[in-house]
Amino acid sequence: MRSLATLLVVLALGAPAAAETDAEALRLTRAGATAFEGGALQEAVEALEAALARVPADPAARRNLALVLARRGGQALRARDGVRALQDLDRALELHPGRLRYEMLRARALLLAGRGGEALRQAQALLETSATYGEGWTVLADVQERQGNLPDALTSLARLQALRPRSASLAMRVAGLKRRAEAEAGFATHGTGNFVARYDPNVDAGQVQLALTILEDAYSHVTSDLGIAPRTPAQVVLYEGAEFQRVTGAHSWVGALYNNGVLRVPIRNLQRHRATAERVLTHEFTHHVLKERVPSLPTWWHEGIAQHLEDTPAAGARRRAEIADQLRHQQKSSRLLTLEEMQRLVITRVANAGTVHLYYAQALAFVGWLADKHGAGGLPTFLAALGTGTDLDAAARAAFGGTQAALWQAWIDAL
Repeated sequence: MRSLATLLVVLALGAPAAAETDAEALRLTRAGATAFEGGALQEAVEALEAALARVPADPAARRNLALVLARRGGQALRARDGVRALQDLDRALELHPGRLRYEMLRARALLLAGRGGEALRQAQALLETSATYGEGWTVLADVQERQGNLPDALTSLARLQALRPRSASLAMRVAGLKRRAEAEAGFATHGTGNFVARYDPNVDAGQVQLALTILEDAYSHVTSDLGIAPRTPAQVVLYEGAEFQRVTGAHSWVGALYNNGVLRVPIRNLQRHRATAERVLTHEFTHHVLKERVPSLPTWWHEGIAQHLEDTPAAGARRRAEIADQLRHQQKSSRLLTLEEMQRLVITRVANAGTVHLYYAQALAFVGWLADKHGAGGLPTFLAALGTGTDLDAAARAAFGGTQAALWQAWIDAL
């Protein structure tokens, strides 16, 4: 199989203008292809931009640059930076118009950038061009679901199922969405600036307002402590207690859930259990902020940070002291989870309650130790670095003075 560098050069060789009249354009194309293969996307873009400047009418040079820009735009999408992704994808489509994958990625970028109406039109236009493009139906359903238009999302997924009839994961998504559509039929919508809430208009208006008040307080607290905020309003769906369990499949003790960009909250007896609700909603909103702004953050860090922020400073100090005593006891029995186990475990699939308890306790204790040792600026510095694409160890060194493994060992030694 030919390498990507060879493939890009072949494309350029197929264009007489680049190969026969401008050897420098060909050299730049080879350099750009090599950089691309090595993951140096900025270097690749610069080389291919220079090549295109020498042969601006060369279709191969335009396609090469569009390919690299689309890859960089996809990278920005994974970092959940819709604005940055749009810049690259708009340029890619200017150079290579009509490319279905680029149009699909652009629809996702528009959605992330908070331009839902344009994302919807982009996805619809894409499918008018090719109604059999499965990824087009996927992104259209994603846009419709995010906007709360669940019946249309189900229609889009039905079209996708016709193309992928054996997909078990798609069947599970459709089943879950049907439950939500039934539960949310006739829901009202109310925006507060930082949140867009959907709820049954027949429920107690005071409970709805209280939920939004708690969430707004959580917004102020979490964004201040983390130094980052979501780029677009958070989506919230408020259910009566029994309906929440039916729709989500959650256990009766679950206080709220965050999934796929949406916070789902049961609001029955919210006033009676306000203190618990404040902790739970702060925890789940923290997941939302981290998922939006620091998508590369490992799950166990998520859980440590979310637990750390859900308590008041005094309550958090008491809780961590109790956990430290428990962990010291566990340490004597050599029963603490290793860093490798923390990274490897998919905690939602772990049946052993003791392992689950240890996982959460160690995540909280580690993050609390870092916060105590490095002060209020440590976590924001770490998250800001990680959110810009810095690798985890480099971000940890910048914020805390050591790699993740070194910090973990120092925390273990300090128990």
